[in-house]
Amino acid sequence: MGHDEFERIQPASLDISSPAASTTPPARVAAQPSPVALLLVALLLVAAAVVFVLPEFVGEPSAAPAESAAAANAAAGSGAAAPANAVSPWEKAQAERERGAAKTALDALLALQFELQERGAENWAPTEYAEAIASAHAGDEAYRTERFKEAEQHYLGGRDRMQTLLEGIDARLQAALATGDAALAAADEPAATAAFNSALAIDAANQHAQSGLQRAANIAPLNAAMASGASAEAAGDFDAAAVSYRQALAIDNTFAPAQQALTALQARRTQDQYGARLSGGYAALASGKLAPARTEFQAALKLKPGGAEAREGLQQVEFQLSQQRIGELLARGDKASQSEQWQAALEAYVAALAIDASLGPAREGKQVAETRLALDGALQRMVAEPERLNSPAALDASQKLLDSAAAIAVPGPRLLAQIDAGRKLLAELRTSVAVRLVSDNKTEVTVFRVGSLGSFDATTLDLLPGKYIAVGQRNGYRDVRIEFVVRAGLAPAPVSVQCSQKI
Repeated sequence: MGHDEFERIQPASLDISSPAASTTPPARVAAQPSPVALLLVALLLVAAAVVFVLPEFVGEPSAAPAESAAAANAAAGSGAAAPANAVSPWEKAQAERERGAAKTALDALLALQFELQERGAENWAPTEYAEAIASAHAGDEAYRTERFKEAEQHYLGGRDRMQTLLEGIDARLQAALATGDAALAAADEPAATAAFNSALAIDAANQHAQSGLQRAANIAPLNAAMASGASAEAAGDFDAAAVSYRQALAIDNTFAPAQQALTALQARRTQDQYGARLSGGYAALASGKLAPARTEFQAALKLKPGGAEAREGLQQVEFQLSQQRIGELLARGDKASQSEQWQAALEAYVAALAIDASLGPAREGKQVAETRLALDGALQRMVAEPERLNSPAALDASQKLLDSAAAIAVPGPRLLAQIDAGRKLLAELRTSVAVRLVSDNKTEVTVFRVGSLGSFDATTLDLLPGKYIAVGQRNGYRDVRIEFVVRAGLAPAPVSVQCSQKI
């Protein structure tokens, strides 16, 4: 405690050295302190810290006068009995011990009081602080009447109250800050101001409290901006409402209600736009305008990606578009098949199956197109490359190909023309052509697939159309190799086979 709160006392003397007196108790005469001592006491009262040592400088009432009086009485009436209220040495020692304990408790209380005064406890905890001071005053009163044990208990009670105050400073500060924040969120300016002022009374440099106090001063314009925004929103003027809510955030960018109102407003606008897109999409779908309907539903999903209504509408559009696309592809495939454009038909049926793999007409059309495309290619190669048919096996295979083509129920003009061309080709390939070979009657001539012809000046062979190789050999001369082609219905030029280059 400071010297302002406690009135320092002059404890009564319990001098155990006093001799026994007469039956009439001698008067206790207090020794008067010297002027120097009085001056020291006055100076010590100015500083709270000096209070702790004050009892050391204030002497107990001197027992000397009492002792002199007792001695005089003893001299006057020797042999008189000791007074009944004489204090024993043990009692005096016990009292001194209790006085010391009370002083120790007081010192602890004063240290805590000094720290609490430094932190302004009388401002932020006036009731609790006053209760602690009251305990100290009660201790002072007991001390003055030499009830040291009782004084110690009062001092300890005051000390404990002050210790509790000191230990609870941080919790009290955090509670004040939390109360202020809640008041800010509720736009309650008086409550926020009071709470942050309480926090600043505990910690004047607390930035949270300083910032909160500044924000509390902005609550009035914040409330005005919020009210303006709510009014505009209720009137359906979303743009004006957004402007007001943004003005509130410009005043205090941490004001949660303004941010929440702006977020809710944007959600409401988005929902309205979403509903408009849905209406447009379903209207277009009902009228068969699939492309515009898809555009509307896609726009709705951009506004609300998880929108079930827009997703369902888009699925309906895609289904109808796919059915429309399948119909177009099947029609294209059928048309190409009728005109015997088998590659185009195959591509159309494959595209339809990519949309719906279980589509029966597309699967059947694809199978027919693949078969006819392969047949068409084989017939084309047969006519275009007759030299490949220069063997009986090749002729037989070509004949079977023509027979299978002729077995098709609805052949079409292109296939009929290919069959006719193939039959004519096979007939020509089965008709031999006269081929004249000339030599020098010295060269041995052999024609592959025909045999050895020996040497001759000239000879004629009947050969089926195709490719042939003639080889000439003569001793002392280089061999010759002659390739020639026999074409159906055409008389070839004479083939000369002679070895003329000596080795």
